[in-house]
Amino acid sequence: MPFPYGEKHEQYAQIAAATKDSHDLLVGEVRVKDYGNKDNSDLAARYGIKSESFPAVLLFLQGKTEPIPFVPEKENDFTADSIKRFIKIKSGVYLGLPGCVEQLDRLAEEFRTSGEKDRMEILNKAKVFEETLPETQRAAAKVYVKTMERILERGDVFVQTEQTRIEGILKGKLSNEKKRTMEEKRNILHSFLYRDEL
Repeated sequence: MPFPYGEKHEQYAQIAAATKDSHDLLVGEVRVKDYGNKDNSDLAARYGIKSESFPAVLLFLQGKTEPIPFVPEKENDFTADSIKRFIKIKSGVYLGLPGCVEQLDRLAEEFRTSGEKDRMEILNKAKVFEETLPETQRAAAKVYVKTMERILERGDVFVQTEQTRIEGILKGKLSNEKKRTMEEKRNILHSFLYRDEL
């Protein structure tokens, strides 16, 4: 669209504002006209984007020739948080999602790629770090610690089964508070996923 507007565009604008200081991510906007001189319509055609799909979000990764399209699961899932989650999972670029704590996200990533002996050490680091956090972040820290403990007990498959459980709960009727809590747990859980698992 040559003059984008509406809720989806506002969500995209939130991503641009939230990531403006990132050294690892460049957010750009290409406006496409499907009438008159048809500015940038050749670019839309090149990536198979039709005007009824506007706005479209494509993630270009360094070293890859084809972009990864953002495809929301549901019509109302075109949100700043779901786009951030998509970018984080597909690129590995750190974007703080609601409920997440950067240092614990880094420990989760380290945990994910380590052997069992190292995982115990990382779990202990997470427990120590939890004690240094302000009260407002302690609930989130407990989720990281519990997830690490469950993975050690049940194996890496715990992350997928827990993700499925949370997605099921989110499809039900929830109070706004419960929904926010479950979405934050889902965000934390994504810190334990490999990029190609989503």
